[in-house]
Amino acid sequence: MKILFFGAGVINTLYAWALTEAGHAVTMYVRPGKEKDWANGIRLDIISERFKKKIYVREKFAPKVVTAFKPEDGYDLIFESVKHYQTREILPLIAQNAGNALVLFFNNSWESLDFINEYLPKTRYVLGMPRAGGAIENGVLDGAITGDVILGESSCGKPESAEVKQTARANLDKIARMFEAAGIKPAIQPNMEHWYWAHMASTVPWISGGAKARGFLPFAKNSKAISEALEVGKDCLEILKARGVDVTQIQDLQMFLAPVWFSTFMTKMFIGGEVAVKISSGHGAYAPAELQKIYADVANTGKQLGVPTPKLDAFKPYIDEMNAITKK
Repeated sequence: MKILFFGAGVINTLYAWALTEAGHAVTMYVRPGKEKDWANGIRLDIISERFKKKIYVREKFAPKVVTAFKPEDGYDLIFESVKHYQTREILPLIAQNAGNALVLFFNNSWESLDFINEYLPKTRYVLGMPRAGGAIENGVLDGAITGDVILGESSCGKPESAEVKQTARANLDKIARMFEAAGIKPAIQPNMEHWYWAHMASTVPWISGGAKARGFLPFAKNSKAISEALEVGKDCLEILKARGVDVTQIQDLQMFLAPVWFSTFMTKMFIGGEVAVKISSGHGAYAPAELQKIYADVANTGKQLGVPTPKLDAFKPYIDEMNAITKK
């Protein structure tokens, strides 16, 4: 498959590497002037859990890089992975130049996804979410890519005809098979918009805890800090409920529904794991503005919906200071 990755951040780089390993023809699109940063490729210092095996990868990755693309380039698939608030901004460029390519939207979203349908019909895109992360510093990507990925169809917009539903499902199956062949197991979500909202809300407690602890590692080692963050998660659940999300049906939210003492124990084991640390520990230093925006979007929605969020609000001073967080 001929694949264009729109952008060269952590997520796109990790999956570009994985799909190159799987035999696909991969190209990365960057803004003019940024191509010089890729003249010698990038060094990977990552953990891969593809094919259910933990492998330490330390190698150079030097994909083809372009600063423009057009319909006649003949891409089969375009990965769009940008900050959650940038999708609306870059979508016109993708729609204009995608040609017949299928588009995979591969990032968070906190707004309704109806706006996508203004540019692309549902037969032209699939929704997804990576299970990977890390940070790029000094030409080195330090991170991890897990052995699973989230995929789903859009549930937004007007009701579709049977033909549209059939084509959209075929596209979803095609992308799922691509990931499976690359050793990455897809989990299909029936309502991807609600899943996006739930995922974003579920990250806010960890953002909050990491901000207060001045780093992910100190947070992950502190049971009291984790307990406080889990209480923030309960406020976030109320915001999701007010938006119409059935919080009992989404796996990522179950830790906030369980008793705090139990969730604290389980969470500390999980987020202190090697892969979780690789994915999360550098992100506060790598992209604090993005994390601040995620917190603000969720908190502001709570206020708009009249949801009391005292525990969430208590962390705002620490969020405001996130630019002072250092990687530890």
